Amino acid sequence: MAIICPKCQHENPEGTLYCGKCAAPLKIAKGSDATKTLITAKESLKKGTTLAGRYTIIEELGRGGMGVVYKAEDTKLKRTVALKFLPPELTHIPDASDRFMREAQAAAALDHPNICTVYEFDKAEDTSFISMAYIEGQSLKRKIESGPIELEETLRIAEQVSEGLQEAHKKGIVHRDIKSSNIMIDERSQAKIMDFGLARVAGRTLLTKDGSTMGTVAYMSPEQAKGEEVDHRTDIWSLGVVLYEMLTGEIPFKGEHDQAVIHSILHRQPASLKKAKPDALSGLEDIVFQALAKKPSGRYSNMEEFAEDLAAVAEGLKPFKARPALPEKSIAVLPFINDSPDQENTYFINGVMEEILGNLQKIKALRVISRTSVEQYRDRKKSVREIADELGVNYIVEGSAQKYGNAFRLRAQLIMAAQETHLWGESFQQKIGDIEDIFNIQITIAKSIAEALRAVISPEEKRIIEKIPDADLAVYDDFLKARSHIYDGRREALNKALEALTSGVAKNPGWAPLYAGLAEVWLWIQQNGFEQPSVTAPQIIENLNKALALDPDLAGAHYLSAMIAHLVDWDWEKSEKEFLKALAINPNDALSRGLYAHLLLIMHRKDEALAQNELALSLDPLNPMMKLTNIGTLLQAGEYQASLSLAEEAVANDPDNLNLNQMIEIAAYRLKQYDKVIRAVRHILPFPLEEDAYKDIERIYSESGIVAAYGKIVERLERYAESQPVGLMDMAFRYLVADEPDKAMDWVEKEFEMHDPNMTYITTPARYFERLFGDPRFIAICEKMNLPVDEKE
Repeated sequence: MAIICPKCQHENPEGTLYCGKCAAPLKIAKGSDATKTLITAKESLKKGTTLAGRYTIIEELGRGGMGVVYKAEDTKLKRTVALKFLPPELTHIPDASDRFMREAQAAAALDHPNICTVYEFDKAEDTSFISMAYIEGQSLKRKIESGPIELEETLRIAEQVSEGLQEAHKKGIVHRDIKSSNIMIDERSQAKIMDFGLARVAGRTLLTKDGSTMGTVAYMSPEQAKGEEVDHRTDIWSLGVVLYEMLTGEIPFKGEHDQAVIHSILHRQPASLKKAKPDALSGLEDIVFQALAKKPSGRYSNMEEFAEDLAAVAEGLKPFKARPALPEKSIAVLPFINDSPDQENTYFINGVMEEILGNLQKIKALRVISRTSVEQYRDRKKSVREIADELGVNYIVEGSAQKYGNAFRLRAQLIMAAQETHLWGESFQQKIGDIEDIFNIQITIAKSIAEALRAVISPEEKRIIEKIPDADLAVYDDFLKARSHIYDGRREALNKALEALTSGVAKNPGWAPLYAGLAEVWLWIQQNGFEQPSVTAPQIIENLNKALALDPDLAGAHYLSAMIAHLVDWDWEKSEKEFLKALAINPNDALSRGLYAHLLLIMHRKDEALAQNELALSLDPLNPMMKLTNIGTLLQAGEYQASLSLAEEAVANDPDNLNLNQMIEIAAYRLKQYDKVIRAVRHILPFPLEEDAYKDIERIYSESGIVAAYGKIVERLERYAESQPVGLMDMAFRYLVADEPDKAMDWVEKEFEMHDPNMTYITTPARYFERLFGDPRFIAICEKMNLPVDEKE
């Protein structure tokens, strides 16, 4: 099934990620093959076609990232060859022909029995091609798909590929696209490395413009997936993936779409080989996992060392190189089980778990999943490995506790998820006389887990973790009850939270977390529309200032301060300062990182923003709010296709979601996918759109286009706005779609005076309002808001 490019309407083969005509990103159907190369060619040469006066086409053999390969006869030298052609779809892309030429030069410089021989580089009818040895046999990918490969043969193939790559690396050539489909096994069972199409010769410029990522997603090293500079160690990683694939029949990093695969590569650890391949030789798993170390420095330093260890294992010896000490120190603390006779103590047990989680989050050396993502595992219906895989972590903390009167018992254990092995565990049982007793247990557990993972705790982190609250047990009990009500989120629950926190303040007016809690509750009351900002704002600011005055180490208070500086004061410098304070205290705060990314986009620091966004998502991967924030961040960054694809995926389960449909409207409009714009707008207007009215808009769109359809929409919005409040995006953006920039500018000025929080996004890389960038009135507003305006895209 062809994929239609949303930008130029060009038909692309199924599985293509980027349009062959205009290079625009394409949406891949769910379940598509994650092992396809990132560019796929289209056109074919007919059998019998003769090129360059000597090559006669016999049949097509396959397609790859930089060309189509044919079997042909060299009539001059009377031999069968393989011809690889630069596809026509790529000829318009800058430097594509140069990359193809460099492939030929790189491959021709290599003479090794495990590398396919290149004969010549030539052109015919303005089409570049490479002539190379034709190999009778099958690809390693096909061999793997046909059934299990004997262990002895697996090791022999891996050794041969490593030897071929050694030769390439010695000459400064990095393959960059090692995968099972790029390795041929000939009739003599000899491995041949094919396709140096993505090769980078040391000392030359990157083969992809601006370092853009090319290669095959499932086999990419973490640094290649992030578009960073790579060296020979990226081939070591990819060969590690191939070796894992040969041993298990599966690739180690999987997902339903490319972003999911890349997330797995960056953050997850493959399942243990011992379960998939129980007969694997001792030490083989160590070799694979060292090759798959996330950081290049953790892998083998060169291919020779890799080959030496493969040979050693084949001879029954232990590998010479030690496996990296530990995988990424990523951890999830599951909700503790309440074993108390009185289940009303659940809020207390939850509070203890959250304090332990909070202490671990303060350790920069750890990546700790947020409470919102682990909460769904309270019932423990999945195995530790399944939970860890879904959360993208390598370690799980489990615990159970009992409380009856002032007696308290707690058990906790740290588990390495892939092997389901216990690294640490301890039981605590004591009478609780004051708050110090319970906090000492929580501090001990967090420090013990860090020690078991060899995570260094800085002196400043140690100071904050070991801080004992200046409160008694009764006040702490009020605080824990309030936290449980805040997580509920309903109006009556938030009122109970206010009561508990107010009770705590009456008992101890000097404990900062109580005021931070009050500020947070009032913020949620405002956000949920339970009270007007005129009522909530003074409460938020007063309690926030008290909290910070009493204790400057409260990350949550600094986060709230950053948000006020951002949305209310439009003070970007102060907002960043407060975000950085919050993240210095709690580097694992997903929400702070996610919203800090938005601030960075407002300041046109896109690369930093996307990095913060990626980390935020990895810290709270299952939280619907964080997923929504991620889609919004991608949209604000101008990553329209990625944002649209994720929003459409999410809206399938929530068709009337206003936020998702609004993001679809904007992204689809920027991508000129106007059918999707019209479908989305029905769900996001501030008034119900009757069926007849919607059909009328559809008819106008069908007959006269998007501008006319939005002209009708803004007519209705104007009538509605006469008596009801309407926001910036409701009016200004839609006036622009309706080709009425003057009215759009009028509305921007109005919303500036109204201090609409959405005004902060008017100049982000999403460029919603780029038609106004040259308007003197728009420029004046941006100057008042201290917003950068980049008139050039």
